[in-house]
Amino acid sequence: MNSTVRRSLPLLGVVDRYVLSEFFRYYLLSLAGFVGFVLLFDAFEKLDTFIDYDATFVDILHYYWNMLPYRALVVAPIAPLLATFLCLGTMTRFGEVLSLKAAGFSLYRILAPLYVTGILISGLSFLVSEWVMPKANRRAREIMQVDIKGRTMRNLGSRTNVVYLGQDSRFYVIRRYDVPRKTMVSPMIQEFNQDRLTRRLDAAKGIYTDNGWILIEGLERRFDENGLEQAVPFDTLAVDLPEEPADFAKEDVKPEEMSYPELQHYADRVRQSGSSVEIYETELHLRLAFPFANLVVILIASSFAVQTRKGGVALGFGFSLAIAFIYWCLIRAGQVLGNNGTLPPMAAAWLGNAVFLAVGIYLLIRAPK
Repeated sequence: MNSTVRRSLPLLGVVDRYVLSEFFRYYLLSLAGFVGFVLLFDAFEKLDTFIDYDATFVDILHYYWNMLPYRALVVAPIAPLLATFLCLGTMTRFGEVLSLKAAGFSLYRILAPLYVTGILISGLSFLVSEWVMPKANRRAREIMQVDIKGRTMRNLGSRTNVVYLGQDSRFYVIRRYDVPRKTMVSPMIQEFNQDRLTRRLDAAKGIYTDNGWILIEGLERRFDENGLEQAVPFDTLAVDLPEEPADFAKEDVKPEEMSYPELQHYADRVRQSGSSVEIYETELHLRLAFPFANLVVILIASSFAVQTRKGGVALGFGFSLAIAFIYWCLIRAGQVLGNNGTLPPMAAAWLGNAVFLAVGIYLLIRAPK
C-alpha cells in the first residue's frame, strides 16, 4: 500500500529564506522598474509645462518625490505579480518545486511564505495610502501650482459650478464664484438637521461685506418636521454663515488627497446634504480593496507558475501585463457600476479581487500537489 508522507518545514527555514530571497530580488527590481517607467512617462507628458514655466530641476525633483507614493501604489500590484511568476517559474523549470514535493513537502507549505508576504505588502500599501499619500499629493499639487506655475493656492479668477460642504450640515451649490469680488452668482444654500432639510436659500447673488454675507433677490424656504414649506421672497437678506470667501476660492480636494477617515467624513456630509454618495462610498471600499490586490495577484501568479515549465522573463512579463490589464478593467468596471448605483459600493469595489481570488483558488486546487 502506497502512502505519501508529508513533512513539515521549520518556520523561516532554509527553504523559506530561499523562496523569499528570490521573490524580493525580483520584486524590488520590478517595483523600481515600473515606478520609474510611470514617472518617466508622466515627466514626458508634463515636459511642455516645465519648459513653459521655466521649472528648475530642484522643483521638478521635489514634485516627483511627492508624487512617488501615489504612483508607486498604483503600479504596486504588478511587482508582486511578476516577482511571484519569475520566482516560482524559475524554481519549477529547474525542478526545485518538484524535488520539494517529492521530499514530502506540501505545495501549500512551499507557497506559504509568499502568501504571508502578500498580506504584509497589502498592509504596508494600505498604511502608505493613509499616512503618506494624501499629504504627499497635496504637497505635489502645491509645488505644481505655486513653485512651478507661480500661482497662489487661491484661485485669482472665478470658479464655476462650485459645490461646497460647509459647517453645521450646510450645503452650497454656486453657479459661479467671483474670487476677487467675493461674490456668489446664483447660489443655492441648503441647511439640514441630520437627514432632514430645514431651510433652503436661493438668490441671484451673494455678496460678502464687513458685516458678513448678504443675499440679493431671492427666496427663503423653511420646512417643518412634517415637510410643510413656508416660502418668503426677499430683496436683500443678511445671513449668518460661518464660511469665509477664502473657503469658496479653494481648489476642490481630490479623493486621493484625503485619508480614509477624511473621505468617510466627507461622504457623511454629502449624505446629510441629501446628495448621492455612491461615488464616495465606492472610493472608500476601494481604499481597502486595492491594497488587498497585492495578495490576490500573488495567489493567482503562484497557481500559474507552479504548472508552467517553459518560458522565462518574457513570458512572466507578458503574463503580468495581461493580468494587470484585466484586473484594471475589472476595477474600472466595478467603479463605474458602483458610481452609478448599479452595484452596491462594496460589491463594486471588490469585484476585481473577488474574480481573481476565485480563479486563483480554483487553479491552486487543481495544481499538482
